Amino acid sequence: MKPKVVGFIPRLLYRLFLNLKERFDPKPPITHEEKSSVEICNKLIEKESSKLTFAPKSLKRFIKNDDFDMFIVIENRTVNLINHVYSYSVFIENDELYSDLVDKFDEELENRRQELENEIKNNIQHSLETILKKLN
Repeated sequence: MKPKVVGFIPRLLYRLFLNLKERFDPKPPITHEEKSSVEICNKLIEKESSKLTFAPKSLKRFIKNDDFDMFIVIENRTVNLINHVYSYSVFIENDELYSDLVDKFDEELENRRQELENEIKNNIQHSLETILKKLN
């Protein structure tokens, strides 16, 4: 969200600030390791065979896929990829890349939760209808 700047002088100073900030504090380029690790995470998130878990207190996100023998922990801008042979820890420096990854994980986890909730509601409705038929 962009802050609202009122007045000519403050607006001019704000533009100067943004220009100097971009010039002296440039965004670091996205490394190949960051791209690869985020792509691996995204592909595993999309797989139905992956188990997604979120720890609300520690804010850790877990991806486990037995088909590919992969286990991933996402926390504090760090992605830890673990398989049966190797373990990698990659720090995601790019804000947008990390937030996109976390958003994708959270969205998929929410979709799976919604499917589970719908299944539970359908089972309840079916059970209630069965009970009602027995009573009639």
